[in-house]
Amino acid sequence: MIAMAALPWLVTGCAPASAALHGYHRYTNPSVAMEPTLRVNQTFNARPVRHGRYTPKRGDVVVFTMPSWSADGRGTQPIVKRVVAIAGDRIGCCSGGRVTLNGAPLSEPYLAPGTAEAAFGTVAIPPGQMWLMGDNRANSADSRTGRGPVPASAVIGVVVLK
Repeated sequence: MIAMAALPWLVTGCAPASAALHGYHRYTNPSVAMEPTLRVNQTFNARPVRHGRYTPKRGDVVVFTMPSWSADGRGTQPIVKRVVAIAGDRIGCCSGGRVTLNGAPLSEPYLAPGTAEAAFGTVAIPPGQMWLMGDNRANSADSRTGRGPVPASAVIGVVVLK
């Protein structure tokens, strides 16, 4: 069994449909990968998305399943990340220590002050895909770490932030 601390990008605790609150599904965040937006062990709601019905929007925090990102390789474990780039965008790092989107430094007010960015080359996001990153960049396995873009059809919920 893999220790939860070794899987900082995972979200666990998908509630059965009967436990949904007003149509939302509840999840618990076990890691620091999305701090400060979602704290360790914070429970949050996500609006369910029917398969293939999510239209990516920059800034959304999404819950998705993806076999190549999953610790078990089956893609059954829900994962939570932020949509940073969508189809047609070009994303890269770094310009003055900031992620660039379509050649301009990206404003990311959701990051903790002083967040350091690790350099990665410019990537063009293909149709039907999106680039996902954790808000705690130093502690998030995401699109930057060899996983690449994710199909929008992998999204199962959009996090409702208060």
